[in-house]
Amino acid sequence: MHRVPNPPKLPVIALAETRSRGGARIAKARLAAILLACLAACASPAAEIRADDAAVSVAIETTVRPVATGNIVVIGTSQARADAIREHAETIRREAFSQLLDEADPKPWLARCVIHVHASADSFEQAVGGSPADARGATSLEFSGDRVVTRRIDVMGDGPGIVPDAIDHEVVHVVLADHFIHAAPPRWADEGLALLFDTPEKQRAHEADFQDARQRGLSWSAADLLALEDYPADGPRQKIFYGQSAALVRWLIARRDAATFIRFLDDAAQVGMEAALDRHYAITSLVSVSSAWKEVAPINTLGLSERRR
Repeated sequence: MHRVPNPPKLPVIALAETRSRGGARIAKARLAAILLACLAACASPAAEIRADDAAVSVAIETTVRPVATGNIVVIGTSQARADAIREHAETIRREAFSQLLDEADPKPWLARCVIHVHASADSFEQAVGGSPADARGATSLEFSGDRVVTRRIDVMGDGPGIVPDAIDHEVVHVVLADHFIHAAPPRWADEGLALLFDTPEKQRAHEADFQDARQRGLSWSAADLLALEDYPADGPRQKIFYGQSAALVRWLIARRDAATFIRFLDDAAQVGMEAALDRHYAITSLVSVSSAWKEVAPINTLGLSERRR
């Protein structure tokens, strides 16, 4: 089972693979080779594995030595930068578990999250199947029963900061997968929660996209937004979707708290969106959700994105 919270979809490991509507599906033989390669790299700092279109192999640069402890492995950049990214990602992981899932001491990930840092747009696009102009990060997950067995994040590493600007957002998607094992949360909720961890500047940009679209009559109705099962196909509509989703998530969390919002999503999967809104927020119809666009909750409702990088 594959689930991908945000576009681009699944990483493209090589040409010889089956494909589904959700993106590339990694063949079992290739996945086994990848896992063996990563284990070998952890055991031997000098391990070097090269990837190309003709052979089943994975590249782990000699400048990057994945650590054998912790929940995060970072590859594709210098050891010093990889260590800084890993430390930052571990912090975001802990905060997301605590703030969103009320787990102050989350269990370690036996299947570590591998963060691939890309120095060029070509490298990123080859890996994820989409341009960084559309999204500078991508997350892929694979499940087996009640466990997440593969966690992967691809990010552009060409920005001015040591920590890539998409890391926080993508780590939140991975954390949420530990709770939403059997079915993904609604797209608007998944993105809205992840956006709470973006920088204030990025959040304000998404809010501006949404408000501009709303003034021009291009935003979704509450019913249509909550019913969306996938991302809008074109880039401009995606920007509106992100902004409107974040506004709705902030509004609902401001009415209660993050824990209530997660319980609401759990119930919505069981009893339906309207019944869950009534149960947790005393909102009796989807029409009332339109108040979110009039009573806009402030950026950083949870105070999660003010971090040093």
